[in-house]
Amino acid sequence: MKRAFRRLLLACAVLLLLQVDLALAQESKGPIRGLISMGAYRFVGYGGDPVNTLEPLDAKPGIFGGLVVIASWKQLQPTPGAEIDAGNVIDKALAEVRTYNERNPQKPLGVKLRVWGGFEAPDWAKHLGGPPIATIFNEKPRSVGRFWSPAYREAWARLQQQLAVRFDRRPLINEVAITSCMSYTAEPFVVPIQEGVLRPLRAAGFTEAAYRECLGDAVADYAPWRQSRLVLSVNPLRTAPGQGNGDQAFTEGLMHGCRQTLGRRCVFDNHDLDTGLPGPLHRIYATMKQLGPEIEFQTWRTTPKDFDGTIRLGVSYGASAIELYQDYGGFPLVASSRLRQWAAMLERNSR
Repeated sequence: MKRAFRRLLLACAVLLLLQVDLALAQESKGPIRGLISMGAYRFVGYGGDPVNTLEPLDAKPGIFGGLVVIASWKQLQPTPGAEIDAGNVIDKALAEVRTYNERNPQKPLGVKLRVWGGFEAPDWAKHLGGPPIATIFNEKPRSVGRFWSPAYREAWARLQQQLAVRFDRRPLINEVAITSCMSYTAEPFVVPIQEGVLRPLRAAGFTEAAYRECLGDAVADYAPWRQSRLVLSVNPLRTAPGQGNGDQAFTEGLMHGCRQTLGRRCVFDNHDLDTGLPGPLHRIYATMKQLGPEIEFQTWRTTPKDFDGTIRLGVSYGASAIELYQDYGGFPLVASSRLRQWAAMLERNSR
């Protein structure tokens, strides 16, 4: 009798959990559609903190569907265990988006949140497991922590817990970029194979096996995010020169795993969209198209030589949104009429 009662209680508990998951799935926020401003990027080239600004969008109102809001880990959590304060950079950027949307109610912006770790991690995180690793990336000195190590990964997962508690229910944030395991760019699957990077990383304990394990756990790091869509930027895995097209099957396996775990909340993304698409990406793009929406891209060049052809290529692979640079050139150089055409193509593509 007791066993039967326990079984009944367990069955009720499972049913309740399924109902909660279904309710959360039904409440999950929609994707961003159309053109997305890539947001702050000058900090990558010039240093300092990312500065979110809507000035380029204010100059071309009513066209874009989204904006990437960028924050660095060191801005959000300068000391171990620090709580995200009320004056944080994300809240400030969201307030500006809210004001923009009040001025442009017919075409409001959704937000994709992209938090940078890697060389933008706080000093305390870079010291986890040893001193910061001094490297040279694209002729610039960059220090990183052991982004592949369990201690670093645990700290990153705790940050996601904090962020999700504070921001997951915010209606302005539609999407959150998965940036676990990132080092020098916001693309988790990319570790630079330059000698000035690889040699010091390997000396500090970097291995391909540890990196693969980190990537394999990336979606789980973002489990606290239950309503926002999660954007996985994918590339073939390469961790050394001479690896050709890289391990495309490994990346595809994680893409399938993302969809199995998150369903349509898993958004695929790639940051190398160009008419001269590198050979290793053809298979990855084909897999993205096969698995279906949502699919997003970011242009490889700040201002593509064949900008129109680049957008059309993204549309042909099923893109419902494409990020354009707003720094170093990008969409501020494009006529508003042309931007509206591209936005319409993407929005039609998502129906």
